[in-house]
Amino acid sequence: MSTQVTNSTVSESAAPERYVVPTQLRNWLARRRVAISLVGFIGLVVLNVFVFKTIPNNPLHLTNPWSLLGWACVGGGLFIRSWAAASLSKSRDLTYWGPYALSRNPLYVGSFLMMIGFCVFGRDWLTCAFIVGPLAMLYYAQIEFEEVRLSGQFPEQWPAYVASTPKVLPLKYSSNMWRAWNGEEWIRNREYRAIVATALGILAVVAWYYARINLVG
Repeated sequence: MSTQVTNSTVSESAAPERYVVPTQLRNWLARRRVAISLVGFIGLVVLNVFVFKTIPNNPLHLTNPWSLLGWACVGGGLFIRSWAAASLSKSRDLTYWGPYALSRNPLYVGSFLMMIGFCVFGRDWLTCAFIVGPLAMLYYAQIEFEEVRLSGQFPEQWPAYVASTPKVLPLKYSSNMWRAWNGEEWIRNREYRAIVATALGILAVVAWYYARINLVG
């Protein structure tokens, strides 16, 4: 997942004192968030498919309000991610325009909205609880980890940005959000992969639905 943090080494001690350095546990969780997430999701998929034998909502049934809600969440999340990727000047400047004028972490906001959407498609409230509970805590640790590095990477700009922009939820209006979409940045940040992954995910849910219907029928 693309963020403003680069691979360049920035000493955590360089962060201003007002930004608390994450604990060793938070650092450990942040570095292993992808592996932990995959293990959790794979286990939940196995439970839903083979134990609970859930019949998902079919994304193609557009008269189903749950399917429409799923599309709204997935589509909205994908739009936020694309907007962020088209605004993100990774490794060069602190990005404070576009969705970054409303939230310091719009990519995570978009990703979580998409995950909730797929849970709605899958009628998977257990995974939804996993997302809004343990997974949210895991990625909050990642956000803290990244922001310590950003505060050291952009020491002059960071305090004002933090003071004017919420960490996660977009609760403040900013005119900087209207800065033009940059297609070159969108391609450079390879956000097209999210569109491909989303399409494959939708196809997987549709296949799951028809497989379950055929077994039940």
